[in-house]
Amino acid sequence: AMERGDKINYICYDNEAYMNTGIQRSGSTPFKAKTTTTPTGKLTPRKDMAKIMVAHNIPYVASASAGYIKDYRKKVEKALSIDGPTYIHVHAPCPTGWSFQPCQTVDVARLAVETRSWLLYEVENGEYKITKKVNKPKHVKEYLQLQGRFSGVTEEDLEVIEKDLNRAYQLLMKEGEQ
Repeated sequence: AMERGDKINYICYDNEAYMNTGIQRSGSTPFKAKTTTTPTGKLTPRKDMAKIMVAHNIPYVASASAGYIKDYRKKVEKALSIDGPTYIHVHAPCPTGWSFQPCQTVDVARLAVETRSWLLYEVENGEYKITKKVNKPKHVKEYLQLQGRFSGVTEEDLEVIEKDLNRAYQLLMKEGEQ
């Protein structure tokens, strides 16, 4: 559909698994996150769906977060103003599937961004722009320990996760400089 160039504003609400059918892993389930189909934790990293959409050469792609509503709103307004297909990938924590209290949803969403576990950016006509720079991230352990789906993550796992998150952020920074 995106390749046809029609005016489609697609918003992907991502809770990092197939939650409404029993909490099964998906391509966007993060490394070491437990689901009903990966009870000891997923062994591969999540796919960056927004970058997959960028590869379709559509006019506008953005990531957003339930923890940063103003940023999300601006991106929706921009997407609606564009003549052609647009895609917004929204990170939306799931209390049930992630095993945390519902009253923590906004805190969990914000920590995802503050630890670089979820990056906020937009790509307009191939030009990258980071919309929330995180130059001094909080340690990813602060984010993961709030969620039961990451129980059992080892210190070694944390090092791997932190390294991957920092690498992804540095790659995004380079994209934004070009």
